[in-house]
Amino acid sequence: MGRRLRLLGVLLLLLVVIGALLIYRVLNAAGNFNTVTAQFAGKCRSVSGVVGAEDMELDRATGALFISSQDRRPYPPADAAMKQGGIYLASVDRPGAAPRPLTAELSRTLHPHGISLFADALGRKTLAVVNHPGTGDEVILFDVTGDRAAGAGSVVLTPRRTVKDPLMHSLNDVVLVSHEAFYATNDHGSETELGKQLETWLLLPRADVVYYDGTVARVAATGFNYANGINRNADASEIYVAETTGRTLQTFRRDQGTGSLAHIHSLIVPMGLDNIDVDADGALWIAAHPRLLDFLGHAQDERKPSPSAVVKVTPAGDATTVETVYVNLGDELSGSSVAVHDQDRLIIGAVFEPKYLICTLN
Repeated sequence: MGRRLRLLGVLLLLLVVIGALLIYRVLNAAGNFNTVTAQFAGKCRSVSGVVGAEDMELDRATGALFISSQDRRPYPPADAAMKQGGIYLASVDRPGAAPRPLTAELSRTLHPHGISLFADALGRKTLAVVNHPGTGDEVILFDVTGDRAAGAGSVVLTPRRTVKDPLMHSLNDVVLVSHEAFYATNDHGSETELGKQLETWLLLPRADVVYYDGTVARVAATGFNYANGINRNADASEIYVAETTGRTLQTFRRDQGTGSLAHIHSLIVPMGLDNIDVDADGALWIAAHPRLLDFLGHAQDERKPSPSAVVKVTPAGDATTVETVYVNLGDELSGSSVAVHDQDRLIIGAVFEPKYLICTLN
């Protein structure tokens, strides 16, 4: 009897230790041990007119800023009750002008998430939009027409085709490598709500990246802890993937013939990484959540602030550097999800806020 009691005691102690380690691992991944101090060498002004500017894409040739907007409150929303989202257009050269809706006349259900802009040497442009219509995730490819000379009011989005595939089941972000081909992140590998919760809280690396070559889709990379933002360098020879709970930026070498990805570099950043912007110089600007549990609290209650951050990554293999450019405790902007850099300007969007920021860097 005594032996059985001792064995039971050892098992209970082992369970307590394992539980404590799991809790510590989750709290560490969520940034609960981070010291968050506001910093920014510049000034910001807020722009209203869009709600939940979760992702943005800048056409650096024209100054046109495409904004993915979705009102996500109350959260989590029921698909049937979610308000229609939209793609908006702003101009970095006219920051005082109100963003203009581009999809107001769209007849289909639109709940946009990540977006990507592709332009070829002849000036033809495509905008890819991750959409969650409630009937299975999809990527909508829009033709972008309109020129700079006619002004921002001339830009028009025309749906060209919609891509759906069983492999694209938990889409978050997308990056085009041509007018038809793209990579997209599934932020979870599981398709059930229970499976997704287990992945999130047990930090199970089951998220992946899917490559669509214009005809068929296939898994290009696996083993991510919440694969979120994705982008590419100028010639599409490298693909960047941001892990939110993994707190890591992953870099892959891309075979431009087959689309296959080979992992070449990992950069740990102690924050929950979100969307990635690649500027004209090849630097990566990544919006991040310093405290993920605060972000979850903000998602449930807009009165609870969530710190926002932006980091700049200069890719150079093992010599890659990372710099924290912007940190705010949530009073200026809560839950930053995207940061677009253009010359001395930094534009920051957020998941839930009814505004975004246009900042001037000193």
